[in-house]
Amino acid sequence: MQISLHSPRARRLSAALTGGALLVGTLAAAPAVAAPSTVAALAPTTTTAGACGEGDGLPDSKISIQLYTHVGELGFGTPTPETIDRVLGEVANAGFTNVEPFSQPYSMPVDEYKAILDRHGLEVSSSHGSTDWDTWPDTVDYAVALGQDYIGTGGMAGSYGTYEEALATAAYVNRLGQYAHENGANKIVLHNHQSEFTTRYPHPETGEMVSAWQVIEENTDPRYVTFQLDVGWAADAGIDVPAWIEEYGDRIELLHVKDAVNVDAEGDMRQVALGTGDIDLRAIIAAAEPYVEYYTYEWDDAPSFETSAESYQYLRCFLSEDEGDDECDADDGESLALGRPVTTSSIDDPARTGDKAVDGNAGTRWGSQWSEPEWIAVDLGATYDLSRVVIDWETAFASGYEIQTSPDGETWTAVHTVTDGDGYFDDIDLSGTGRHVRLYATERATQWGFSLYELEIYGTPTGEQPAPEPVAHGAGYWSSEYRQVRTPDYTTDELLCFLSSTRVQSDVFDEVVDLNTLDDAVQVLWAPNHDEWVDVFDQQLLGVWLNVAAGSVALEDPIVGGGTVGDVLHAVEAARLDAGATRVDLKEYKDELETVDAQH
Repeated sequence: MQISLHSPRARRLSAALTGGALLVGTLAAAPAVAAPSTVAALAPTTTTAGACGEGDGLPDSKISIQLYTHVGELGFGTPTPETIDRVLGEVANAGFTNVEPFSQPYSMPVDEYKAILDRHGLEVSSSHGSTDWDTWPDTVDYAVALGQDYIGTGGMAGSYGTYEEALATAAYVNRLGQYAHENGANKIVLHNHQSEFTTRYPHPETGEMVSAWQVIEENTDPRYVTFQLDVGWAADAGIDVPAWIEEYGDRIELLHVKDAVNVDAEGDMRQVALGTGDIDLRAIIAAAEPYVEYYTYEWDDAPSFETSAESYQYLRCFLSEDEGDDECDADDGESLALGRPVTTSSIDDPARTGDKAVDGNAGTRWGSQWSEPEWIAVDLGATYDLSRVVIDWETAFASGYEIQTSPDGETWTAVHTVTDGDGYFDDIDLSGTGRHVRLYATERATQWGFSLYELEIYGTPTGEQPAPEPVAHGAGYWSSEYRQVRTPDYTTDELLCFLSSTRVQSDVFDEVVDLNTLDDAVQVLWAPNHDEWVDVFDQQLLGVWLNVAAGSVALEDPIVGGGTVGDVLHAVEAARLDAGATRVDLKEYKDELETVDAQH
């Protein structure tokens, strides 16, 4: 999926539709059109803080920023007064009125630090720092002097590799929290990454498998200890975050609000500005509303203060954003570079080869050696009139580079030159013709080499030359991108709009497909396996999810024998994605789906 091209809602819609299934029926009025190669973006609307109303998002009093977002500017330890004054000024200009420092307490006297905060109209909502018992009184005194309620840590303040270690950590955290509470602070706050959820052991009394997070939560005193749920890392650990908040909300008083792409999938989760990734932040915020005191934005080492301003804007105004209309506005189609042969000047690691920049996976990347110039070139397989190039940079970006074309991969012509690149996304309109396209990087912006997650190329074939054959992907490829479905909220019109304007990137469907029935939708939205029986299972599963998306069936609907439609679908999805699942395993769930079908 070409992530940089589509609106957040279009990406979430694709996840719902391509990943699921429900009752077999007819999708009435789905237009019969030639299907372009990618999802049509439902155009987002940019909103300014002044334009959104009081109830359009979160109030300023509940919005904070973890300063690790700008660790590249602050460094570790105690920043110089000049550095922290400059960074806090930028944070305040971005809209924030609360901050969450890391490495606190600083060696800077607390009065000096508070004076800088006051100058920029900022308060400290919470903090991350050491939880060493010997220095804990100083940590608490510093926090109390700043007037903050919560004193946090970037982890669980102890180990949890075994059940016994998790119990010991819980006991230690209770001790820390009680001291803080009795000496003028409110509570200690614990923060998760993925391993707190993926580390699991049998409960000694029930035998049920429980996570480290659950053990520590169960054995800490809510008077002294609370949790800051990092929604990005939790989602990447496979947690249904809204459901988790609904179950444990009375122990979660703070959120770390992250957005990301490539979540809970092969490769690395990659953080992006809020509202531009694949995490359903609206559902998370809605679930958190009865419990959470601070929604703390974090993007580990964000690329700029501008991205923090965008993310503040999202938290402050997200309910005023336009959800799009019923029109299906086509984009530039599928990237011509997707899956094509690539050559590079060098690589810095065997895991970061050139093909990783054209695999459609925003969690993998190409990296060059730490020198200049370096380059990456793509053979498009045919000659194209080029119109656009999109570069999704990693931190190691190029401040100077050329886009070059060639008819033969030997002689190169520069068609676009950049001398002031600033990283993140470069979306370039250009004019040129060629079969080969090369990004020729001449100036490094960092001490590292050049690295990019995706290189996307767009254009139209010249003359009568045929376009290259699409790249074939099996069902496993699509599962990592699309089967991340929990609570779809799409109208029937949006559903039909999506179905009429997308097709899977597979050589199985290089012909035009008319989309009038569920069978058409299944054919387009789900690449077939080489096992006919599993294809039938997938069609049935997709049919159920499509009807949920269309609103004809609710996840909460009860079924005969107990449970709900949602219970069945979540269990089926887990079984379907289990690499060790057998036909016998799936047969049990096929019967469950037939039960749902019969009831609705």
